[in-house]
Amino acid sequence: MASPRRRPPVVLRAFVALVGVVAMLFNAVLMLSDRAPGYLKRVGGATITRLFDRIDLGGRGADVLNDPRLPRSDTIVHIAVWAIATVFVGWALWSWIGLIVGSIVVFGASAVIEKLQGSVSTSREVETSDLTANFAGVALGTVFVACCYLLYSGLAALFARRPYA
Repeated sequence: MASPRRRPPVVLRAFVALVGVVAMLFNAVLMLSDRAPGYLKRVGGATITRLFDRIDLGGRGADVLNDPRLPRSDTIVHIAVWAIATVFVGWALWSWIGLIVGSIVVFGASAVIEKLQGSVSTSREVETSDLTANFAGVALGTVFVACCYLLYSGLAALFARRPYA
């Protein structure tokens, strides 16, 4: 099978591509986070300041973050953000080869960002477990998009107009 059947409209794929680029930029900012809050506050102004105040929970942030019920690892965050980025890239490209190449590029970007944490960020560390989680997220996103391709192709074939005999 060369390509998923009946691609979605170009306008929809272009919008998804834009969202994918934003997701990748968000991931970069999140992963290099010790510099992100100040930059985001300068760019976003009062809205971002209110958001960070809400995130800080009115000074209760340390209490919440030290809650023993929360996982000590940020693995789930790495899996989630890179799976979401992969899904947007896969939906935007909408071809099997595009999905493979896009997934490789997303994982490469995650590795570069992970490496930059050690040199650009003062509060972040490069961890092999983070790179493993990034890979798991990209793999999860790739499998999800492949399932979307198959479902969409199946529905397109099922509802395709057939010429009258």
